[in-house]
Amino acid sequence: MKFDPMSETTDRQKQMFSLIEECHQGKLIRKEFCKLHSISSNCFYYWQKKYREQYPPKDIPVGFIRIGTRNGHNRWPVAGQGIVLTYPNGVSLQIPANTSLSVIGSLIRLV
Repeated sequence: MKFDPMSETTDRQKQMFSLIEECHQGKLIRKEFCKLHSISSNCFYYWQKKYREQYPPKDIPVGFIRIGTRNGHNRWPVAGQGIVLTYPNGVSLQIPANTSLSVIGSLIRLV
């Protein structure tokens, strides 16, 4: 029987795509999920990128999105208030209001 490297690649892709879907539907954070399944974070993110290239998310807008406050006013938080950043998977981060824009930008791009 002849070895077929493409078949092995396809099997690995199916396995990893299945894990990516399982992670997105689960309650574990990625770090815990990766540890549970004995895969490195780098491996997970590599396959997540491949997954998103093949199955782009339909509910995530492309480009800029409008950001407002919970009360509907387009004002910056006053001193002492924080910013709550909620990711599509439901994870929320409470960020101090004096956090630099570069840090906030980095956190937004984690999605």
